[in-house]
Amino acid sequence: MDSIGNYWFFWTLYLGSAVIFTGIFWRVTRFERAIWASYSLRAVAIAVVFTPWYSNSQESVMAPALMVAALDAITGGFEAAFRSFVPLVLAVLFGLLLAGVMSFFKKKMLKKSQNNNNIDRNSKVE
Repeated sequence: MDSIGNYWFFWTLYLGSAVIFTGIFWRVTRFERAIWASYSLRAVAIAVVFTPWYSNSQESVMAPALMVAALDAITGGFEAAFRSFVPLVLAVLFGLLLAGVMSFFKKKMLKKSQNNNNIDRNSKVE
C-alpha cells in the first residue's frame, strides 16, 4: 500500500511542477508576429511533458513517456526505448496539428480585427 501512496505522491509532484513549467514556458513563448512558432513550441513542450506511458510492458504503472524512453534507452538500448517513443511522437504530431489549426484561426481573427479597425478609422467623419 505504501508504494501506491508514493506513486500518487510523485505523480502529483510531477504534475504540479509540470504545470508551473508550462505556465512559465507559455509566457516566454508569447510572440507577437510568429504565432505559428509560438503555438508549435507550446504544443511540443506540452506533449513532451504531459504524455504518459507504461513504465513496464507487463504492468499498468505509468510514468512520463520521456522518462520511460530515457531509462529504457540507458538500460535496454534503442529497441527498448522505441516502445515509449511511439506515443511521444504521436502526441507531438497531434500537438503540432492542433497548433497549426489554432494559429490559422488566430491569424484569421487578427486579420478580421485589423480590417474592422481600418474600416472604423476610415469611416469617421471630420
